[in-house]
Amino acid sequence: MTLTESHRKQLGTNDASRSFDSVIGGYRWALIVSHAVVLVHFWRNDILTVLTKDVEPLCWPYFQNCGRIRFDTTASITVLMLIQAFLIIVATFTLATRCYRAFWVTMVGLNLYLFAIISLDYRLRGNQFYMLLWLNAVFLFWPSKRWGIPLILMSFYFWAGTLKLNYEWLSGAVLYRSLYILPTRFAWVACGYVVILEMILIWGLLSKRAWVRWLALGQLALFHAESVSQIHWFYPLLMAALLFWFVIDWTAPVSPRTVTLANLWRGRAPRSAYVLLAIFASFQLVPYFYHGNKALTGQGRVFALDMLEARQVCDAHALVHYTDRTSDDVDLLLRGLPPRKICDPIIYYDRVTNLCRFHAADPEFVDADFVMHAKFTTDGSMTTIVDQANFCSQHETYKLFSNNSWMR
Repeated sequence: MTLTESHRKQLGTNDASRSFDSVIGGYRWALIVSHAVVLVHFWRNDILTVLTKDVEPLCWPYFQNCGRIRFDTTASITVLMLIQAFLIIVATFTLATRCYRAFWVTMVGLNLYLFAIISLDYRLRGNQFYMLLWLNAVFLFWPSKRWGIPLILMSFYFWAGTLKLNYEWLSGAVLYRSLYILPTRFAWVACGYVVILEMILIWGLLSKRAWVRWLALGQLALFHAESVSQIHWFYPLLMAALLFWFVIDWTAPVSPRTVTLANLWRGRAPRSAYVLLAIFASFQLVPYFYHGNKALTGQGRVFALDMLEARQVCDAHALVHYTDRTSDDVDLLLRGLPPRKICDPIIYYDRVTNLCRFHAADPEFVDADFVMHAKFTTDGSMTTIVDQANFCSQHETYKLFSNNSWMR
């Protein structure tokens, strides 16, 4: 099969022989597996049932009319997953037959399709999807993949570690359940070690010494195995597929090893590697430019990692006013949501917005006030996040790129 020079660059290689690089080639299979894990997650856990018409829509700030795209039955949801499965099968076939151009096009389509599905409801937000899409973008579009892929994987952990630099995490209070290995009274030790692992030991993956690299990867494997005690199997399994890059790379006959921490530190890595680090870092810094506690207000977090960093307690209410009867106090809190979403103000902004739309045609409806309080489990008192009177008549919008005046 003949490849053009531009296509070889897309594959991360510069000549015909290197286009079949065993590391890049092997990792293509790992990416297909990662998308298959997503499909199994959707199927086994009925995640996409939130897209049916009998479920209240909760929209992303960039797609506030997501409620217009809803499905009558779960059969339509099955069709969505069948399309996803079809794209995965096509990607597998094109890779098996070495049709690399078709594989690249199919993978671009598969990632766009996944992004489109996730965009249909805010409850589908997941840090797993954020990292998967970032890594796929690097693999499909970024030059110097031998540098880009390990650096983006390590960046995930490093910036997740920065989110955990708070008392809620370091005290161990953040954990939902007991750990498998350590007793509860030593949970703070495990939480502290995770920060050290993600911010410091993670760089051992770029060591020149094989035993240091394997030790660092082994620590990540232990961390993800233990994380099953707190979260669903989906995240550890997905990360196992993504981290398989290092296994493929380290077992390939490559000499001398150039992707090292020493070369990165001394400026010997390709310029694109430093650009990638800077771009990803800039996305993680976005929430710091908004007012309020970023972990409580959630402003700017759409652009950044959404890692477990603190447990929250909250309440959310709408006081609905009528012309000729007593005002109703509507409890907005969705107690069935996962811990990382249950106190997200975007959820309750959506719910109040839905309430305003529902009552718009009611002649007795006057307006609704939106009130929300939140705190960390280790805090003594609640913090007011929203206290906005006449929310409906104000026609408040959720701003992505600037502070929301109705949020404190």
